[in-house]
Parts: sequence; structure tokens; C-alpha cells
Amino acid sequence: MKGLIVVLLGVGMLAAGCSSSSGGGGGNGASGVASNKRLDSLTDAEKAAFCDYANGKLGGYGMSVDCGGGLTLDADASQADCVSSAPTNCSATVGQAEACINAMSCSNLLPSQCAPLFNTNEDC
Repeated sequence: MKGLIVVLLGVGMLAAGCSSSSGGGGGNGASGVASNKRLDSLTDAEKAAFCDYANGKLGGYGMSVDCGGGLTLDADASQADCVSSAPTNCSATVGQAEACINAMSCSNLLPSQCAPLFNTNEDC
């Protein structure tokens, strides 16, 4: 989840156009994981599904998006790398992370939807 977390979180985990559920309802979001689940409470299978979703926004594992001017958004090298770097202290939800990923772009790396992921007291 480093990519997500790096640019996203970055995807970078990352940016582009699926619709998402925003965390209140508990239905499955675009990643297939319940949108109201905290990022730090995901099972390994849920982390893998979320990693696949987030890194897919960058073209897949090992890929990158060239934003120009020397800026690139890099996906995680592998699903295992992403899962192993998942946050362990982050109250943000899957729905909030999906909203951030969907709003992010090379021209807007930190959209307002990402605010819940950058709580300075947590490791999102």
C-alpha cells in the first residue's frame, strides 16, 4: 500500500475514474472491500484486493505514470510489497481512501478528499 500511501497514499495508490462509496454505509466500494472498514483493520485478503484496485489506477504493479516535469507516480512493485506496507495505525476508511484515489491526478496530487488520510497522529 506504499504507493497508495505515498501518493494517495499514491496511487499512488491514485487517480482516475471509478465511482466510489464514501465510507458511511458499509457497502462494498470500488475495490470490493467494505467502504466503512478502517484501513488498519483489513485482513490480508482485503489488503490484497485494495492493493490491486489502487495499483491498477497506475497501470498495475511495477508501473508508473509520468506527470511531466520530472514527477512520476509509481505503483508498488508487487502485491506482496503493497500488502506488507499497509498502515497499522490509520482510522481512515476504505471509502475515504477510494475517494482520495479517485480524485487524485497529476495536476491535483493532494485533493481535499485525501485529508482524512493525512492525520498527523496516525500512520496512514
